Amino acid sequence: MPLPPRKPVPGKPAGKPPTTRGPVKPPTGRAPATPAALPEKSKMPLILGIAGGAIFLIIIVVILFSGDDPKAKAVAEKTKAPKEDFPKPVVPDVSALENEGKSKCRAGVEKITPRLGFPDPSVPKDRLRADLEEGLKLMKAGLAAYDKAVKLAGKKYDLADFYRTQKKAIDLYCTDLEKEGQSSCEEGLKIIMSTKEQISDVSKLSDEEKTKLLETLRRGQKLIQEGMGQFDKSYEVSDRRFETTPYQEALKIARLKIPELK
Repeated sequence: MPLPPRKPVPGKPAGKPPTTRGPVKPPTGRAPATPAALPEKSKMPLILGIAGGAIFLIIIVVILFSGDDPKAKAVAEKTKAPKEDFPKPVVPDVSALENEGKSKCRAGVEKITPRLGFPDPSVPKDRLRADLEEGLKLMKAGLAAYDKAVKLAGKKYDLADFYRTQKKAIDLYCTDLEKEGQSSCEEGLKIIMSTKEQISDVSKLSDEEKTKLLETLRRGQKLIQEGMGQFDKSYEVSDRRFETTPYQEALKIARLKIPELK
């Protein structure tokens, strides 16, 4: 059975009834609700985050400079400590050594130079050697003073002329001296070794033979000692060394037998 038509509402035109599939809610007379506007986001969390970060940085700075943490203190000092200025090494005063070296080297050159090149033939050989020996000793002492100054202060000196003069004097003085010394030592060695059979049994010798043997050993001993003395003179000014073992052995033989023959 069909539903009866609805009565018209006063003030509202009649129309077709709404065709709905379900029950229709009666109108309330209000405008349809619109979605509410979204609330504006708060800036408080951002402010709090920035403030918290600033506080954290302040705490770290306080810890670094408070001195409580050794590592932090070391880092801080490393970053802010000024570069240290190391004191310059003090150069020792070597003026006294320089004066000694200069004066002795010059005095040595004055002694040596007249005896080089074309020496005066009227000057005796002993005088010539004495001047060369004295000059070389002076130069050796002077050059040693310069060498000490170099080691102490690290300075450099132009000593080429002094060394050249020294070498010429050594060649003239020491070469001749060493030649004489070796000749004397060789002669003494030969004399002592020639008595080898006689000194093997001194008790069999007559008194006359003992006397002659004693003189022979003393002569050989003296020659070797003189020759060794020439070597020593050369060494004092040139630092040259020589092989003297055979001569030392011959002197030992003479020293042992001479008391038995007295």
